[in-house]
Order: sequence, then C-alpha cells, then structure tokens
Amino acid sequence: MEESSTMPRVDRRLKAVGWVLSIIGAALYCYGYFAVGGAALINWPLYLPDWAIQFLPNWQAEAGFALSIIGAIPIYYVEIRNL
Repeated sequence: MEESSTMPRVDRRLKAVGWVLSIIGAALYCYGYFAVGGAALINWPLYLPDWAIQFLPNWQAEAGFALSIIGAIPIYYVEIRNL
C-alpha cells in the first residue's frame, strides 16, 4: 500500500529529470551547432553521408544530441510503464 502512494512522486521526478536533460541537451546542441567548437569525437565521414555530417559539427553538438536522447528515456519509460 505504501509503495503505490510514492509511485506518482517517483514518476514526476523521473519525468522532471528527463525534461531537464532534454532541455540542457537541446541548448548544448544549439550552441555546438552555431558556435565554432572543438573537433568531433567520432569520425562521422566514415559512418554517415555528407548531408548528415553537417548536423554534428563538433563535440558540443554531439554531447547535446546524446543528452537529448538520454533525456527522452525517463520520460517515455514512465508512460510505457503506466500502460
């Protein structure tokens, strides 16, 4: 009985963490995309076509993109678990 009363609170915290990570990731991606930064961590020309390489020009954009995806996991985990 006690566990069911704390689940909505945990769900809200998970969603909040997910949204915070997504927003930070989006801000970091925008900064990395528009600013001149360091070199990319991954050698993208080996794995992606030329048009896709333009979306990840440096490590700031790569980190922001990764944070945005990682932030989506707790958001959708809560929704899927509640089905």
